Amino acid sequence: MTNEDFIGRKTLDVSELPSTMFDDQANLWWGNNWGLAIETTVFGILVALYFSVRMSISQWLPPRTTPGLPVLQNPLPDLTFPTIVLVIFLISLGPAIYLDLSARRKDIFGIKVGLVLTLAFNIVLLVCRYYEFDTLHFKWNDNAYGSVTWTILGMHMIHLFVMAAEDFYIILWAFIKGVDDKHRLDITVAAVYWYWIVATWVLLYLLVFWGPKIL
Repeated sequence: MTNEDFIGRKTLDVSELPSTMFDDQANLWWGNNWGLAIETTVFGILVALYFSVRMSISQWLPPRTTPGLPVLQNPLPDLTFPTIVLVIFLISLGPAIYLDLSARRKDIFGIKVGLVLTLAFNIVLLVCRYYEFDTLHFKWNDNAYGSVTWTILGMHMIHLFVMAAEDFYIILWAFIKGVDDKHRLDITVAAVYWYWIVATWVLLYLLVFWGPKIL
């Protein structure tokens, strides 16, 4: 038997296999989800630190004694603006799901519209987050409570920046070079990332803004 015969018998015809797989059949999907699992652990550590601060402070909440600001004996965080921000987060799931589905069905027009909408929501939420820090009534260096709450909001804001940068890159690629199968997969993975951002914020919102009232 010649080498050519042996190679011919061992060769598989993979020409009919799809070039791109989605969800748990794609390596990128697994890499993204494992990364999100790590980031979830980071937030879990911050939540544990929050409760550690709570247990170590006898007067909850600590009074605000920031120089230049009025003294507040029970400085509960504001709820109105953060609740509006939470609603915007939830509404943003609509364009994200639309973008995800458009990528799966190769709807190029839908992909472009969805990318623009998701980036617009992301920018709005970044601006909202900037002002959301003021609703805590503390600066990051006032006390341990201020430090941990600012860190929670700041860490979540970093993910908003990352998502905005990724959306901006994909938008440039989509409008300049078009959308191929690889980038359709990138879009669906980015959608999962956004679902995670919204889901984590629902829980963190309850902790940071309602926690001081009920803990």
